[in-house]
Amino acid sequence: MSVFSSAILFIFPVALMLEPWSAGLVALLAGVWSLVALCRRAEVPVAAASGAWLLALLVFGGHWLLDAGRGGGVPMAAHTLASLPYWPLLAVGLFLAWRRFPPAPAALWWGAALAAAVAGALLLHQWGGTVRVRVRTDMNSIPFGNLSLCFGVLALLGGLFQRRDPRQGTLLVVAGVLGLVASLLSGTRGGWITVPAVGLMLVAWRGGALWRRWSSLPLAWRAVGGAVLLALAVFAVARVWPRVEDLFSDLQRFAADGNTRTSVGLRLDMWGTAWSLFLQKPWLGWGEQGLALELQRLILAGRLNEQAQYFGYQLHSDVLDTLARRGLLGLGTLLSLYLVPAWLFLRGRREVGAVAMAGLLTVVMFAGFGLTQSQFRDPHTLAGYLVLMSGLLAMSGRLDRGRRPG
Repeated sequence: MSVFSSAILFIFPVALMLEPWSAGLVALLAGVWSLVALCRRAEVPVAAASGAWLLALLVFGGHWLLDAGRGGGVPMAAHTLASLPYWPLLAVGLFLAWRRFPPAPAALWWGAALAAAVAGALLLHQWGGTVRVRVRTDMNSIPFGNLSLCFGVLALLGGLFQRRDPRQGTLLVVAGVLGLVASLLSGTRGGWITVPAVGLMLVAWRGGALWRRWSSLPLAWRAVGGAVLLALAVFAVARVWPRVEDLFSDLQRFAADGNTRTSVGLRLDMWGTAWSLFLQKPWLGWGEQGLALELQRLILAGRLNEQAQYFGYQLHSDVLDTLARRGLLGLGTLLSLYLVPAWLFLRGRREVGAVAMAGLLTVVMFAGFGLTQSQFRDPHTLAGYLVLMSGLLAMSGRLDRGRRPG
């Protein structure tokens, strides 16, 4: 059974970056496997970590369903799926199954590496060498770029900080770099703001060990590695700088004449609207259907840019969108999805090593992604977070019991 659990964690990231039907098929297989695994007898001690994560999933999903029911059903807006509120509850079954038969950490490293490599190869194939063009896929460029960055970082973590065959480590690092390249080519600025935090966390955790390993390499290898790093830095600046210029241009236009017909201007317009709506109903918010109707009214009244409707009436910020939609109670359930696993991984970082650090990095990255995009209203990023967190926490529990490094 553990082989199947590892296979699911390995395949899922790749399926997520490909066609939607492939991710749906893997999710179906995961559901069938979870039912079978839960029916098998296995001695698994009840742990506070399991209970805390299960409670976070149940509270978040349960409140989302109750809130949606205020409108007489589950009225989800366009550009998403009506079944989304049920996904955190389905993740409960997957996590319980993984607790009985935890996947191997290698499944995470190589699954993330393959997903990052696929994303990087796909976008490099489409890229024409131009600077300002954002390479696009069938998935929206924002979740695609964010997931590419996340899987790239996890692959780098597996390659740089694990004691393994150097050839395997090199493959993981190359795949991780391809994931970062895919994120750059997607032009996803919101995800890039997490990169400094990720870098600082890795340096604080194992920066000294990484520097000693680098210093022990032959001079020729260090020269080649330095040249590659320099080339990557130049490529990154070439991709990032035009988007930074666009950012400042949009801010100037918004400050000068309140122009909301730009990427940044529209976001600022939606964020201001979200805050205003939250202040009107701070405790429970407007609800799924109520918020959509109120946003329609504001658009017709000319108080909100009409482009907001083309984003499925989501307000491009997990926190602000949740405050407007489900109030402070909803914000509490949202924060539990971040704070509970962050606390659990921090508590076990010494015992479970790289697995705990992978969990912390994933929490930080998704929290950063959610600052400028409603990540948990997107099927790809919601599924990615739920599966990664459940798998990492299940592995962390197993490794913690065995006191073995990740």
